[in-house]
Formats: sequence, C-alpha cells, structure tokens
Amino acid sequence: MATYNRQTYYRRRRRKARTKRFTPQMRLTLLVIFLLFLVAFGYLIYHIYFGIDKKNGARYKKAALSQQSYTNTVLNYRRGTIKDRNETTMAVSVRKYNLVLEPRTLMVDAKQKEETLNAIAAHFSIEKTVLEKVLEEHPDSMYEHIDGLKELDRDVVDAFKEEMEENDEIAGVWFEETFKRNYPLNQVGCNIIGFVTSEEQGNYGVEESYNDVLCGTTGREYGYFDSDMNLQRTIKEAKDGETVVLTIDANVQQIIEKQIKKFQTKGVGAERVAVMLMNPQNGEILAMASDTTFDLNQPRDLTSMYTTEQINAMSEDEKNQNLMSMWANFCIGSAYEPGSTFKPFTIAAALDENVISDKSTFTCGGVLKVADREIHCSNRNGHGTLTLRQSMMESCNAALMTIGMKLGTDKFYEYVRLYGFGQRTGVDLPGETSGQLHDKENLNLVELATSSFGQTQTVTMVQMMSGFCSLVNGGDYYQPHIVKEIHNAEGEVVQTVDPVVVKKTTTPDTSEKIKSYLLSTVEEGTAKPAAVKGYSIGGKTGTAEKQGRNKKNYLVSFIGCTPAQDPQVAIYVVIDEPHVADQAHSTYATEFASKIMKKVLPFLEQYADTTENTKSEDEKKES
Repeated sequence: MATYNRQTYYRRRRRKARTKRFTPQMRLTLLVIFLLFLVAFGYLIYHIYFGIDKKNGARYKKAALSQQSYTNTVLNYRRGTIKDRNETTMAVSVRKYNLVLEPRTLMVDAKQKEETLNAIAAHFSIEKTVLEKVLEEHPDSMYEHIDGLKELDRDVVDAFKEEMEENDEIAGVWFEETFKRNYPLNQVGCNIIGFVTSEEQGNYGVEESYNDVLCGTTGREYGYFDSDMNLQRTIKEAKDGETVVLTIDANVQQIIEKQIKKFQTKGVGAERVAVMLMNPQNGEILAMASDTTFDLNQPRDLTSMYTTEQINAMSEDEKNQNLMSMWANFCIGSAYEPGSTFKPFTIAAALDENVISDKSTFTCGGVLKVADREIHCSNRNGHGTLTLRQSMMESCNAALMTIGMKLGTDKFYEYVRLYGFGQRTGVDLPGETSGQLHDKENLNLVELATSSFGQTQTVTMVQMMSGFCSLVNGGDYYQPHIVKEIHNAEGEVVQTVDPVVVKKTTTPDTSEKIKSYLLSTVEEGTAKPAAVKGYSIGGKTGTAEKQGRNKKNYLVSFIGCTPAQDPQVAIYVVIDEPHVADQAHSTYATEFASKIMKKVLPFLEQYADTTENTKSEDEKKES
C-alpha cells in the first residue's frame, strides 16, 4: 500500500511538472507551426497535380519519347567558289536535295504509306518496289536515303512539296539540303582547278592546295519527334567555305587551250604541247595550259584523250595510270632538257661576274673540242666571229660553251641554283617537281659545256618562267603564284596574296642588256617568226635534242616577253616531238607563240601600236 502511494505520488508529480512546461503561449506556437505545415503540404499537392501534371506533363512525356526518337543530322556547308581574276566563276557548289524517308512514320498508317509511295514513285520516276524494300529493311528508322533520289534539283523538289501541301495523306518524307560541285567552264583550266572527291576533298590543282580554305565547317541539327511525331529542331548552322580568286584570266586560258587543240588536231601536232603566261612584275600566273585536258564535271572520263577502242583495251591499272597523267599539270610536274632557251641565263651570269662584256666576241667554227669530246654547234659550218648580242641572236652553242668555261664550274652551279633550277619554286599548286642538275662534284668540263646551252640537265616550265621573269624585270625573283585573293562567304576580302620577292638574281644593268639581246633575237635573229605586228617582242628559241640522241627526237620552244623593254607579259611555249620527220626547228614554237600573243594580249590590256611597222613572218610572206 505504501509502495502504491509512493508510485502514484511520483506519477502525479511528473505530470504536474510537464503541465507547467507547456504554457498557453507554447501551445499557441505549436498550433501555428502545425497549421503552416498543413498549408505547405496542401500547396505541394496542388502544385504537383495542377502545375506539373496538367501544364508540363506533355513536355515530360515528349522528353521520354525523344529518348527513343532522337535525331542528330549533319548540315552540309557550301564549299567555297573558285573564280578567275575577272570574277568569272570556274568552280561552284550548287544547292541540291536528298529525299529522306521515315519508314516508322509510314508503317503506322497503311493508307498514308500507299499514298506516299505512289506519289514518290510517280513524281521521281522510281520503281515503287525500291521504296517498299527500304521500308521492309528499316521499319523502325526515321532517316533513310534512297538510291536515285539524291542530289535532286530544286525545281523538281519544289513541285513535289506543292503536291505534299495538296495531299494530306503524303507523310513521312522530307528533303535534306546538300551541295554538288559544278564547273561551269567544263575543261577550261582543268589542270589548274582540279576537282573534288565524293567526300568533298580536293584532288589536284587549286581544289587540293587550297582545300582547307575552300572547306567550311559542318553544322548540326539536333531534335526529337514529339507525341504527334513532329520534329522539334535545334540547329547549329554550317559555316560556308571561302572563295578563292585566281591570278589567271579565264578568257586567255580558254583561247590558249583552243589553240593547242587546233594545233594538235588540224596543225602539225606533237606528243605534248604546253603554254604558260606570267606577269614578270609580280609573279602572277596568267595562264597555264597543255594538251592533256578533261571535263572537270566528269574527271574520270578518258574520252577527251583516248578513243573508245583504246579505253576498252586498257586494263584497270592502265586506266588509272592514264587518268593520273591526264590530271597532272605538265607546266609544274614534268621536267625536260630546255635547250637554247637556257642561254640567256648563262650569259647573264657571265655578265654579272664580269668574265665577259657587251663588247666580247667569240669565234665559232661549227664544233668545239671539250676534253676528249667534240661538241657541235647547230650551224655545222660555223658562225664565224660573233659579238655577244649576235651569239644570242644566232643561238651559237660554241659561243655559249666558251662563256660557260669562262664562268667556271663553281660559279655556273651557283648561278643555276640562284635562278631557281634544281629546286621547287614553291608555286601554290600540288605536284611540282624540281628537275635535275649535275652535282657540283660531277660537273666536269663536258657537262659544263653542254649545260651552258641547256642540255644534259632538266627543268620545269614554272622554273624557266620564274627565272626568266627575273632576268627581264631588273633582277627580282618573284614567288610564282596562282591565287590572287581570298574572300569570305559574304564576299569580303580576307586575304590578299601580295607579290613576294624571294631573291635578286641579276643586276639592273645586266637585265637591260639581256632585254636588248632578246629584242634583237626576235627582230633579226632565230626568233623572227615570234613577231607580232604592233608589239615589241623579245625572246629566245630552243631546240633541245632529247635523250636517246640517235633517235633524233626534239623538244622545241620559245620564251619571250612584251613590251620588250618593259615586260608586262611573259610567254613560254613548249612543243615536245612535233609530228614531222625533221623535228629540229624552233619555228613550230615561235609561230605558235605569235598566234597566241596576237589573240590574248588585248585581253591582258596590252594593245598594239598601230603606228608600228613591224610585220609578222606570215604578213611578210603575204606581202
């Protein structure tokens, strides 16, 4: 009993103590907190139901769908345009369209599927079975290309889009924008321009050497298909490539190519014909052509060079070899012995070294014994006594061998390298070769003698032109180049290719002498047929006997400039093995050069002096 009373006492005491801690104020506070909790909880329930589910439920549903219907499409850029110096378009990427089919969309509705496939088959003249096969093989796909429905023209696509607007049953088809490379002038400048592969990579020519400039940056289209299968897109735009403006004149290029074709088909013809024009005052290449031409829009078509019978008889390896030969640029990629067009370089070097002078004379007996070898002049009877000017005019080998010996092995080799031979010029085109010189150690007396008049060493046309231009412009060796400017996609000039003087090759005084000798050579010497009425032409002929000397095959050439005393245009013509029994006549090259200059000089703003009495050889014959 006592224990019970004690326990009851303590329980009552603890209850009384707790009652004292929860004062009325405390109870009020607890009540407020509880009520706030109920309000917050109620708001949360309301927000979840009305805010998220009612308003944004569709968005979350689409997000879930997008995980199953996500797209990531590449947006193609437009490759940069290539233009000539007068803004004539030579290469451009034309907008085309690829048809894209959505099999999963069409598989949902049989009627839409039938209507869509019938419409596509009828409009684009494609077998319906081809479309059905795509749907059958890729039923869950939302992005399928169709063979035969790529690179479609805009007018054809626009017509189908109109049909889609009129027929609601056509679904699950859309058009993807792409670009196709087009060359409006077809074969003009083909070896300069080059072409692109199916992967938009440049091959040969400017397309290859300026590929990084011409290429743009691809864009991306991200998106998902919503509950109604509508594509919701986010687009990162593609950046188009930049435009490359060339130094060449497309009109001049086309005229030269036509003259070469005429020479090959209706004229004498030759194994190879090539022509190059350059501005001596800045190194700009104005034209560069050969008889190896092809249609840039069909670069693998050999019919421009071979008959159908010849092509059919070729193996695959032979076809590939012939294609590469056809695509190659002879003017920069082929080396040959230049012959007498090299003589101005030997004479200029000797003048600069003061081992000869304008008043020097030389004796030619028709042959000169060098070491244990007798080396003949082109005139087997000999030229007799010649001045330095006459030695150039008559193209005397004996005089040049004497000059080479006076110059000596070391100096001759030094100057040949200075003029740029035996090394690449650095022209901004792919495929340049360097030619071949005798090593200094192996340049003995015989090799020195033959090299002095352009035999037993090989050069390229671009080397000859670059060196020659330095001889006639006062001694400035300009970097030869084919590109003049680069424009961005908006047409603004972002880069100008300024003339670059790489080195000095000769003195102004020697340059003046060389120009005077070249003028005399055309007016009175071996290059008379190169004259053009109304123009002051200076130049030098070349007749190089090719290796396998007993075969009597020759490469004939002419290199020259106008106006002779202040050159603005330099020309170089090479005719390799004319189709005649007696090939050793530079007349084929000089007459051809005259015809070309007469036609192209006005396009290059070089106009004839109508008071000039100089007549071409043809006009003199007619008189």
